[in-house]
Amino acid sequence: MEDKRKPPSAEETGGLKLCELGQEVVISAGSRVVSQGETPEFFYVIQSGRLRVFRETADGIQTNLTELGAGAYFGEVALVTGQPRSASVEALTEARLIKVSQVEFDRLLDQNPKLARHIINQLATWLVTGDSRLEKEVVHQVKLRQISWFDYALMIGLSIALGLVFNIYNDNKIPLIYGWGEKDNIPEISLQQAREDYQKNQAIFVDARKSAFYDQKHIKGTFFNLPLILTDMMYPMFQFTLEQTPGAKDKTIIVYGGSFSRRFDVELARFLKNKGLEKVAVLKDYSGWENAFPLEEKPPKEAASISLGLAGLLEWLPLSIFVLILIPPIRRSPYLSAACRLLLGVIFIAFALSKILRPAVFALNTVDYGMMPAWGVNLWALALPWAELVVGLFLVLGIRTRAAATLIGAMEVTFIIGLVWAILHHLPINCGCVGEVGEPVNWLKVLKNTGALVMTIQIFLYDRFFVLDRGGFILRDRKI
Repeated sequence: MEDKRKPPSAEETGGLKLCELGQEVVISAGSRVVSQGETPEFFYVIQSGRLRVFRETADGIQTNLTELGAGAYFGEVALVTGQPRSASVEALTEARLIKVSQVEFDRLLDQNPKLARHIINQLATWLVTGDSRLEKEVVHQVKLRQISWFDYALMIGLSIALGLVFNIYNDNKIPLIYGWGEKDNIPEISLQQAREDYQKNQAIFVDARKSAFYDQKHIKGTFFNLPLILTDMMYPMFQFTLEQTPGAKDKTIIVYGGSFSRRFDVELARFLKNKGLEKVAVLKDYSGWENAFPLEEKPPKEAASISLGLAGLLEWLPLSIFVLILIPPIRRSPYLSAACRLLLGVIFIAFALSKILRPAVFALNTVDYGMMPAWGVNLWALALPWAELVVGLFLVLGIRTRAAATLIGAMEVTFIIGLVWAILHHLPINCGCVGEVGEPVNWLKVLKNTGALVMTIQIFLYDRFFVLDRGGFILRDRKI
């Protein structure tokens, strides 16, 4: 914005010309005439050339206030108020200036009321103009940083829509709600009846859980461990063992071990029914067997660790954010926000792509945590990977970054709760980040996710570098 102030006339200066009061100086392009914060000594009138007026913060962020050309003046505010310079002035081109000392300037004001009124009017005009510019900038910043429900509806709705549409055309598609539309003719057996059958040796107990769970704890004398994910491969051995067991045909096969979702035991029982076995039932109290039957137990064993590739290596970087957050200038840096956005975006995109193609595997990994009912597992397995992909892309591209950061933060809180739950209950599982593979569930994994959560907070508070404004993409660098 160009300043429209005019220098005082000869009439206003008592008939004196400014060149007679001060001295002429030549300023080369790029030279600073006055600096913000310095003690004022001179009042300047521009004869030729162009100069810019700007403010600068301690960490180097510059805010351009105006540009001045021939006939304009500056420096009167500090001389009138006696305060340090409120802004810096730098020559954009070679400029000729008249500088008037404070003694001469004060003498002029004392002897010429018209000049004093002229300067007061110009200061008032400048103040009003500055207030207007400040208001516009504040409104602009508020609009930029506003988060509306539309942002969340856009990302969540897009994730659900993509998940549902992709599932229709996916060769590995899964039903929206587990068991929906299927006739469940699997009888349930009470805990008391199962215990009586166990004591009378009238039942064959089959553990439906994954081998790691079975090895850690199972009913003593369990006939077989038949993990749901390996039933096709292990069933021939199960059938052979069953045929070789005396009296097995007259005994009820009781499937147990299912989690809160009943995902494993019911589906395994249905599988055995379809294979022609008639006397099959599931234990009604899915967790009561741990207190009702004698157990064979082993000390908790950490799940095997399998490399997560590039995404797994990038997961270590959030831990360094803890160190950077301790440095105030870096903590508030928009460039750190851009780095956090890129890092989190790449991690979430990489993890999402592996789960999108095989939602059934991710659903079973979700079941391992034992925190979700059956009706929600498949919906979670379909929507969450797409949500990770969408918010990851939004972060990388700078679209609705604050809303995307809050969604990722919510995901991280959910992941942390799940990890802590698994640790406290000694579940022998990995994180399930990339299909069947992943890192063991331990406190180090919790720390990694906490680092990612801190990154989302930094993005929420300080992100302003190449973001999608309501009016389009803008580049917010250190010169605002």
